[in-house]
Amino acid sequence: SRKDKNEMFSEVRALIQSLEHPAAKALAAAYMDDTKLMDDFIVAPAAMQIHHAWISGLLEHTLQLMKLADGMLPHYPRLNRDIVLLSLFIHDLGKVEELRWDRGFEYTREGNLIGHIARGAMWLEGRAATAEESLGESLPDGFLTVMQHIVLSHHGQLEHGAAKLPSTPEAIFVSQLDNLDAHTQTALDSARPWEASATGEEAFTE
Repeated sequence: SRKDKNEMFSEVRALIQSLEHPAAKALAAAYMDDTKLMDDFIVAPAAMQIHHAWISGLLEHTLQLMKLADGMLPHYPRLNRDIVLLSLFIHDLGKVEELRWDRGFEYTREGNLIGHIARGAMWLEGRAATAEESLGESLPDGFLTVMQHIVLSHHGQLEHGAAKLPSTPEAIFVSQLDNLDAHTQTALDSARPWEASATGEEAFTE
């Protein structure tokens, strides 16, 4: 990334600390307190080659989404801010097991056989149990299911890898925002790369 990874992670942490409901805070802490997971999150790419396919690309993509959402949510006061920000934080975390980046970018066995969407939804079960233990009580009824639904549906369309179609206002918002950032970044990298092409005069990209 062209951006400082430590500064980006500090911004993510600040947004996580702005969550209000105790259950959301506890669930976020179940991820944030996992040092190995966060160390991987800070350096992992977001993809093999499509968007944010560079070291710390996952962190950059996640922060961008959280900042976009934070700016847009006041215009949609009926959306649950805690659920949106927390789901954006975790929606792609499974990519730390889906991809490897130590000798070029490639899919792991986990990535080929399970994938980050399923892994993210599966992780939520264990993290929810950790959150409940720290809270000393159960999470609110439906909270875990709503969060899992967003992770499972954030790719928007079944043909794009979603396990379910987005079916709550928060899930639709997250999916659309994720799509916006991914496609905009892809278009910028294609049409306006940081490094000018060798020829540099084409009116259209390939």
